[in-house]
Amino acid sequence: MNVKRILSKIVGLTQTAIGGLVMIFAFLSFYNVFGIQEMLGVSAEGIGLYLWAFIIFGLLSIISGLFLFYEQ
Repeated sequence: MNVKRILSKIVGLTQTAIGGLVMIFAFLSFYNVFGIQEMLGVSAEGIGLYLWAFIIFGLLSIISGLFLFYEQ
């Protein structure tokens, strides 16, 4: 394997992991598992907007990371 492929796989795997963690954080903040809403100062009415933003960012990050990981 050349350096470009190795670096592409490392970056893709890292990006996929970050996207997954962002989505997990979105659900933890939505259900207020560890009191995240109070720590961040987010109201219960506004958490839906943050949930959608985090989910969209997480999905795009996961898809992009998988494309990098499985690049030919």
